[in-house]
Amino acid sequence: MRLKSAIATIATLAATVAPFAAAGTAHASANGPSGCNNNVCIYTSYTGTGWRVWGEFRSGAAEGHIDFWGPNGFHASSPNGYWTAGGDTQAWSGSGNGQLCAQGWSRANGTWSSVGLPCVAV
Repeated sequence: MRLKSAIATIATLAATVAPFAAAGTAHASANGPSGCNNNVCIYTSYTGTGWRVWGEFRSGAAEGHIDFWGPNGFHASSPNGYWTAGGDTQAWSGSGNGQLCAQGWSRANGTWSSVGLPCVAV
């Protein structure tokens, strides 16, 4: 009976904690599509005239940056440097419909490597 009680207690605690754990990775201002690929996530929000986009490295990057591109010739890049896990880039505004992508780059031993390429439809 003690084992059954312990399992029930653990299940209750897990159900209580789960929403709070997920909230740490949620982006309250992201009301548009979002997605992740490998070490990079892309987030969007809709504005009255278009959208805003930003991204993050999921596990950080010792030296890296994220390039963004999308509808109507949109292109932007975050500054190159150290990125902590979950540290949001600046948000940029754009308009139009189509694919919006973010490609993360990390440099190790002098070589740049792609570390993720998520895309969403806006």
